[in-house]
Amino acid sequence: MPNRKEITEVFTPRQTDVNTSMYVDRPQHEKVLARSLKRNSHTLIFGDSGNGKSWLYKKVLKDNKIPFVVANCANASRLQSITQEICNSIVEPGTVTKLGFSEEKAAEVNAYFAKGGLKHNGSYTLAQEEPLLRAFRLFSESVSGKKIVVLDNLESIFQNKKLMDELADIVILLDDERYSESNINILIVGVPNGVLQYFNETKNAESVSNRIQEIEKVSGLDSGQVSEIIKKGFDQLHINLTGQSLIDLSNHVWHVTLGIAQRVHEYCECLAYEIEDNDWKYDKKLLKDADVAWLKQGLRQSYQAIESNLNSRETAVARKNQVIFCIAKIRSHQFDSNDIGAMIEKEFPGTIPETNMGIGAILSELAKGELPLLNRNNKMNTYSVKDPRYLMCIRVALYKDREAEKVIVKKFMR
Repeated sequence: MPNRKEITEVFTPRQTDVNTSMYVDRPQHEKVLARSLKRNSHTLIFGDSGNGKSWLYKKVLKDNKIPFVVANCANASRLQSITQEICNSIVEPGTVTKLGFSEEKAAEVNAYFAKGGLKHNGSYTLAQEEPLLRAFRLFSESVSGKKIVVLDNLESIFQNKKLMDELADIVILLDDERYSESNINILIVGVPNGVLQYFNETKNAESVSNRIQEIEKVSGLDSGQVSEIIKKGFDQLHINLTGQSLIDLSNHVWHVTLGIAQRVHEYCECLAYEIEDNDWKYDKKLLKDADVAWLKQGLRQSYQAIESNLNSRETAVARKNQVIFCIAKIRSHQFDSNDIGAMIEKEFPGTIPETNMGIGAILSELAKGELPLLNRNNKMNTYSVKDPRYLMCIRVALYKDREAEKVIVKKFMR
């Protein structure tokens, strides 16, 4: 039997470079992104954290042989300059920039005086080129054709007006003849889905929006794609699965992780270790242990997020607690206030008032704050859970007192 790969070589949830042996094709996203990158405009791709945006754009750029550099908005936030971060990503650290030169030459004296070694020093200063323009020219000189500057992790600067204004100025500036001759476009990548709306509210609204094409949101994997990841990974680890076992396992992993690519890799990594401890034999009983192991990786942060969103004081009904409890009961990945209302009526029938329960306002509140539980789709007015481990943690930390029709919170993270 060929040597078995290390588990961490196969399931790589936090690897920035594309793991080609585990990449799952996303034909629609890849096609739309490739076409957008070939246009003479800038591109915006967004989607929830962990859904595979970085692997997607790197795969598409490589397949289409488009040279690119990646500038990190988190570093731009630290430096308080997008321009400096772009320049840093293009110009190698330690590059010497010639700011001027000094000329020394022997000076001839006229015939009435002896010829001697009198020296004359002349100092000359070179006109300084604007840093971003210089960086673009260096990039253009190193490779030909279309080039892309990726601005990754946009969420790091999205709330910073100064840096977002700088980004808008750069987008507009790239149409200037001096900059456009470098044939460089920007690919903006991040979590926020209101980027164009943000620019529509700035002074450069029309100018910026017309220059950026927003492509379809990069969403979670479907159950078939999750199955493909499991099959590819387990084959490399020489773990045998029958047809029905693969189907059942794929459905479980998809349900637990919501199809978020990073979480799928994390879960499969935990499960692979359980299988290793079982002499490399898969047994569906191992799923329970894998659930616990995967949950423990993010339990403290998950519990803190849930605890911070519970009712801050004791009330007769504690409606917000009921809403959070019922969120973990919803079987679909997207839900609205009507779905939660119906679940509350089923789980807590004795607490239903004659007036509105205010579920819409509660859901909206749960999508805000420092540790939001939910993502909100403003177009559809629906919600989804921000991290699948929140669902599992809710199931572990909250239970229902059937007699009192109240949600009880277990205090176990101290």
